[in-house]
Amino acid sequence: METTFFFEELQLPEFGEGVLFYGEATLVDNQGETDTFIVKDIKLGDKWLPHVPRGGPRTIGTCLFEAISAVLYDDKSAMGKMVHLEWADAVSGEVPVVPMFRRRYGLARQLVEGAHL
Repeated sequence: METTFFFEELQLPEFGEGVLFYGEATLVDNQGETDTFIVKDIKLGDKWLPHVPRGGPRTIGTCLFEAISAVLYDDKSAMGKMVHLEWADAVSGEVPVVPMFRRRYGLARQLVEGAHL
């Protein structure tokens, strides 16, 4: 099982609202168990973040992959709750696994602020 989770305004605990991330994460089932997921890939803009190597050198990209993954796994955070709910919906078949339309970055902020579209 695999699905894509689109996120916007993802905050890292170390930075708060000072840094907001927009992108997508590819989620896959945890070794055939569909009740949990693994973050397979993360894409910010048009760049895929490198995975954290075991014992290898760490880069800013691998640190970001690790930090964003931690937020997505944390079901006590707002973003973590959203990704867990979306995974549960994808597993149950209530929503399409592949979204029909790609979310437009910044749209949520414009709607909240009442901007004219």
